[in-house]
This record gives sequence, C-alpha cells and structure tokens, in this order.
Amino acid sequence: MRLVFLTFFLQYSYAFKYLIISPIYSYSHVKFMSNIADTLADHGHEVVVFQQQIVEALRDKKVIKNPDIKIINYEANTAGKEFYRNRPKSSVTKYWTTNQAANPSAADQFAEAMSKDLEHMCLQVFEDKSLHTMLKSEHFDVLLAEPFDPCGLYLGDYLKIPSTIVAMASSRIDPVQWALGQPSGLNFIPGPDSKYGEESGVWDRINNVWMFFMRTRMFRAVYWNLLDKLRFKTGLEIRNIDEIVAESAYLFYNSNPYLDFPFPSLTKCVPIGGFSMNTTNWKSENLPENLKNILQKRPNTVFISFGSVIRSADMPQEYKNAIIEVTKLMSDVTFIWKYEDEKDEEMRGNIPENVHLMKWLPQPALLADSRVSLFITHGGLGSIMEVAYSGKPAIVIPLFFDQPMNGEMLRRHGGAEVYSKFELSNAKKLKKVIQNMIQNPKYLANAKKLSNLLQKQPINPIERLVKHAEFAAEFKKLPELDPYSRHLNFFQFFFLDIVATLLILFMLSALFVYWITYVICSVRSKSKME
Repeated sequence: MRLVFLTFFLQYSYAFKYLIISPIYSYSHVKFMSNIADTLADHGHEVVVFQQQIVEALRDKKVIKNPDIKIINYEANTAGKEFYRNRPKSSVTKYWTTNQAANPSAADQFAEAMSKDLEHMCLQVFEDKSLHTMLKSEHFDVLLAEPFDPCGLYLGDYLKIPSTIVAMASSRIDPVQWALGQPSGLNFIPGPDSKYGEESGVWDRINNVWMFFMRTRMFRAVYWNLLDKLRFKTGLEIRNIDEIVAESAYLFYNSNPYLDFPFPSLTKCVPIGGFSMNTTNWKSENLPENLKNILQKRPNTVFISFGSVIRSADMPQEYKNAIIEVTKLMSDVTFIWKYEDEKDEEMRGNIPENVHLMKWLPQPALLADSRVSLFITHGGLGSIMEVAYSGKPAIVIPLFFDQPMNGEMLRRHGGAEVYSKFELSNAKKLKKVIQNMIQNPKYLANAKKLSNLLQKQPINPIERLVKHAEFAAEFKKLPELDPYSRHLNFFQFFFLDIVATLLILFMLSALFVYWITYVICSVRSKSKME
C-alpha cells in the first residue's frame, strides 16, 4: 500500500500545468492540438484548453477525450457572432481547378480572408481584461499555441507565461522556421509541384524558391495584418511573432523523421509526427455492420476521401463523371467514396452497384482493415500519417497548400503515387494507375515496410513530445538552443555577401591584371617606336 501511495505521489509531484490555445477554426488543427492535450493529460499533467469559438459548424465535434482536461469555450460577443454569421463564405471549390500555391492573387485573397476571420475574436480576447486576470491566476508553466492563428502566441506572450512551445499541425511553415533560423532546404526539399531526388531539375529548384516566397508572403500578411490591428485598436505593447517564435523553448511540428524528407534541423525543432497514431486501437474498432457487409463483397476495395475542407460533392462534374466511368470499368472492385451531399439524387442514380457513397467514414479503422486494398486521398497531413501507419498503398491527388509536398513525401517510400487533379477527367489514365497499384505487389510491400518502420522507430513520438514538454516547463526559455543564424539577414544566411565579395575581388583583380598588361604593352610599344 505504501509503495502504491509513493508511486502516486512521485507521479503527480512533478506534474506541470499547460495552457493549450486551440481556436475552433480548422478541424485538422483542432484535432492536432486536442491530441497534444490528451497526451499531456494522460501522463499526469494538468491541462487547460482555451477554445475560441469561431466556426459554428465545428462546435459539436468532441475531439478531446481525457475527462480531466479543463475546457474553456470562449464565445464571441454580439458583434463577433453577427460578423461570423454574415461573413462571406470563403469558397474553396475553386481549388479543384486552380493552382492556389503559385497564384499571387489567390494567396493574397486567402491572407485577407483569414485575417478578417481571426481579427474579431482576437481583438475581443485582447480587450477582455477579466479573461486576462482569470488566465493569469491559473499560473501556467507552459503555453502551447499554433502559428496558424497567431493570436494564441500573441496572448501567451502578453500574459507573460514563463515558457512557450510553438506547435504546428503541418510539417513546415516557412516564415516560422525562418524566424527560428532553421537551415534552408530549398535546393532539395520540394515545394508544391516540384519533384524530389533524381527527378528534380533546375526548374524544380526555381519553383521551390518561388513557392517559399509565396508561402512566406501569405502567412506574414496574416501575422502582420492581425498584429497591426491589435496594436492600433488596443494600444497595447504586443511583440511580433518573429520575436515570440525565436524565444520559444521548442517548436513542435507534425513531422516524422522516418516519413518526411531528410533535412537539417535545429535541436529546438522537435518532430512529433505520429504521436496520435494508434494502429492497435484502429484494428480493434468495431466497424458498422453496413461497412462490414460492403467490405465482404469483392476481393479488392478502394477507399476514396478528399478530406473535410474541400468536398467531393463540389468537384467539377467532368471529374465526377470520370471517376464513375472508372468504377464502371472496374466492376470487380468495390469503391467506398466519402461523398458529402446526401441529397444529390442525380449522382446517386448514376453510380454502379460496386460504388457506395457515404457522408462520413471511420477513416483510421477503415484503413486498418485488411480488406481495403487502396486509399485515394487529397494528401492532408493527417491522412498521410494514417495511411503510412496503416501500411496501405495510396494514390495522392493534391488539391492545395502542403498537399503536393505531402504526396511527394509519401511517394518516395515506394508505396504511393501522386496523380494530378488536372487529370482527374482522364478516366483511362486514372483506371490504369488504380489497376496497376492493386495488381503490382511492390506497392503493398513498400507500404507495409514503411508501416513497420514507423511503428518500430527507436524513439516513440509520444515520449519525444512529453519529455520535451516537461523539459520546457522545468527550464522555461532555453536560450542555449537559440542559434545566431536567426540574426543573419537574407544575404548573410545564403552566403550571398561572400559571393558578392568574391565577385568584386575577382573583378578588381581582373581590372588590375588588365591595367598591368596595358601598361606593359604601352611601355613596349613606346620603346619600339624609339
């Protein structure tokens, strides 16, 4: 009995208190931050999750599982609710047919729309003095917040919470890593629409640089638009995100070194990708009876899902028609398609009997089922992680943002192919790719090899997350990990000042040699004339 009490006492005597700021704005980001909260609470720490209610449609999604977590649902005021109720709905359907990443006007439109979405709630949070008093009274050890919505980082810094961990649901956000002094990998890490490895050429590297500037411009516009508005409206001294990120204890990013592209990194950049992947639970989950029956019908089943942001129901009709044509040509294969519009009678009346349209599907459990042969996905990082851990072959059809890079990241392991969304209307080509991936055993073998690798990696991502979070709580800011590289300007960081210096020296040397040669030739010419 004494031993049990001692164990309990030791476990909780070292518990820390974490504030996790998770705006209800994007489901994948909410899920990521909620999983971090659950992980820390499961390891005996006190966790408070502060959720700004921005997107009404996400309100009812209960993602946090640990009952000991304290959740603060922060509601918009009357003006904020009116704004969110009447704000123009940002249409993402255009991303089915446009290249958002390379289009400056599309990037600017996104930055402007996102800035306006975040502005009302963030301004309310900073003007709410009672909220500040309440949060300060909690005496948190560590703040965890995402740069996707910088308001959380601004708030934590303003409240002077002793330690900050920047948490990213994506594998990389360029301006954030630039602020840290993270080494650049633009010469070999592919940007959207670039190839990786031996297939990469000079135009791919040019595209990498162009995409770097585009993404940096887009996110910095959001950061600075919001900061300028806050400073103007409140008159408060609020530091910029570069300073906050640079002085943070760690950057947690949703990357796994055994899945992602190998690249140089800083000690304070901690990859935690895969910490929420639990294949044992996926396999033990009891699928609904209708799905069990569907999976029994044919030897091969293809699962199609384009995520929760861009709907299958909104894809161009010619894309839908091509996919339906493929399913008709492959009548010996079952297709389970996540299709959101239950009232689309025309679509449902046009599909063959081997196609099953469903509004919602238990994706991890379905991927873990041995009867699923192939996953066709948009390439969101959550889906990439799930299919990698499940050991399933995949066709990645990237739609926007980091999805093209995620597709290349998975393809390099040999269990996936990347297919252009602009060729979705080509039924013959799509059928050929699907058929090849089902029939060629190398894809399944490579996918299973990657799954085995991820599940047996030497350091468990959960352990990496928890130990670094505890270390940050104990030692706070960790200036020991702050690289001087972040103080270098663009020319110094990329050695352009050295190149310029050498070029000038070369030109001066060339001029000097030319002058000496000219003088010698002139002297000889004069001596000959005499």
